Amino acid sequence: MKPKNNPLRIAQLVFVLTAAVWLGGAVLFTFVAGPMFFAPELAEALPKPRDGIVAQELIHRFTAFQLSLAAIAALALLAGWRLEGKGGKFPRARALLLAVMVALIVFGLIYITPRLEWLHQLKYPDYFKIGTTPEQTAYANKSFGPLHGISQIGNLVVLFGLIAQLVLAWKAEVGMKENRNPM
Repeated sequence: MKPKNNPLRIAQLVFVLTAAVWLGGAVLFTFVAGPMFFAPELAEALPKPRDGIVAQELIHRFTAFQLSLAAIAALALLAGWRLEGKGGKFPRARALLLAVMVALIVFGLIYITPRLEWLHQLKYPDYFKIGTTPEQTAYANKSFGPLHGISQIGNLVVLFGLIAQLVLAWKAEVGMKENRNPM
């Protein structure tokens, strides 16, 4: 009889719980919290451009949340692989999927988010007390939507990646059980 506090099982549990918490946070952010800032019912309490400022702060915190969970997931994945011993295969699919999700998040953090913040300021130059030309404001009004759409697509790709992570972790667990208990 194996002890229930098997380090390999604990690493696997940490990985699955991390993916589940991350998925839950992504669903909440994507379908509840994010759209709420732009709901007509909140327009009086959170007028433009303040709705965008608050949304930007939420995005920064959500990005930190995602990167923290990605680090925990990576450590759990590596620990699980190392604890399997010499016969354990490196979980390439899960590691690659995690790397792609992190790359998308970092791309958003470094490239998309700063541009969205800059365009947001150009859209509302009086509020931010910056000097712009009418052409710059028109450019910002025209460019913000498509760039925000690209950001949302990236967010959905990460969301689907998290679902895939849970499926792959489940399949790996089922495979391990079959190897331990052959019929």
